[in-house]
Amino acid sequence: MKKPNEFALAALLAGLTCFATTPAQALTEKEVSAINKTIKEAPAADLPVKAAEMVTQSAKKEKEAVAVAVVRAAIAKKPASAVSVVSSVVKAAPLTAPAVAAAAAKLAPDQVEAIATAAALAAPELADKIVAAIAEVNPKAEERVAKAVMLAVPQAQAKIRQRTSGNSQAGIGETYSSSGTRVDGSAFPSSAPPAAYASPGKDPGHN
Repeated sequence: MKKPNEFALAALLAGLTCFATTPAQALTEKEVSAINKTIKEAPAADLPVKAAEMVTQSAKKEKEAVAVAVVRAAIAKKPASAVSVVSSVVKAAPLTAPAVAAAAAKLAPDQVEAIATAAALAAPELADKIVAAIAEVNPKAEERVAKAVMLAVPQAQAKIRQRTSGNSQAGIGETYSSSGTRVDGSAFPSSAPPAAYASPGKDPGHN
């Protein structure tokens, strides 16, 4: 026989599937409560698998809402599971990566870099959006998160630099915000310094 919580989960997912042809919308309090109950009753070691399972079985238009709710519930139950749960959920539904990473980063700010990296590795094509989403909930961590993600997903460096600075040629150590200042608060030059090239032993300013 199925356990009561399994019936509740089945009913929840069946209900979410009914919305498959309607515009995406937030979950109801009843649906969120059902998710919280299922996660709370799951063994701590099974949280990543259970979380991914719930997201996979949800309706397409509800995946992001379900993913965020599941991640929040899992971190509330066991904060140390944040990174593994984020990785598992994003692998199951890559398009939820930015929202999932932001939700996890908000609840576990001490793990923000690891969370961002896990999400980016699971959905590398959305690495820049993951950085931006986390920056919205934790602006002070933007530079650290950007560096961590660029190191983990090198192919995303140009997009991340462009998104954080508006200049795809900015160096990793020169991460900028859209406000016209570096993330550390200092202003950046209005124009790039002239490039100077010289052979060993010669002064580039003289012939």
